[in-house]
Amino acid sequence: MSFQFYWRTFFNFLLFFVAYLTFQNGWTNLNKVDKFEGIINEKGIKTYQTSTSGSYPTTLTKQAFYFKLAGLSQTLAVYNPQQNYSSLYNSLNVGDTVKVFYNSSNLVDKLNLETFQIEKNNQVLLNSLDFQDRQRIAFYMTLIGGLVLLFLTFYQERKFRLNK
Repeated sequence: MSFQFYWRTFFNFLLFFVAYLTFQNGWTNLNKVDKFEGIINEKGIKTYQTSTSGSYPTTLTKQAFYFKLAGLSQTLAVYNPQQNYSSLYNSLNVGDTVKVFYNSSNLVDKLNLETFQIEKNNQVLLNSLDFQDRQRIAFYMTLIGGLVLLFLTFYQERKFRLNK
């Protein structure tokens, strides 16, 4: 078997692993995630960078709405692909008490982007379905990409063997 076969197979398993992770977040029950109720002591829009790998690695600059709650060591954040946070920014103020549903992270120095739902005065400001819909789309994309890559890997390997 060729080196390319092993490389493609590794990349394929990586895609399926990412699909598994996005599947978990896409169908999460709010009763099974971390909840915290606290007072907002800081809020804002923060720029952060993500990087891609491959033949042409690039760094992408994105923005996220973030807030810190008194008594919680993490900085919770919300990512919106349209980069429009005016509704959240205007609805949440320093000193407001909110209830947040999120997945806890050990990385306290980075933004925790796994914020499912935000409630203020029993009113839902950020619906968990927004986050989960994005995760479901990512799941389907990585699953389909993984299946296509798996098919192409075995097709190419078979074609390579027949041409020997």
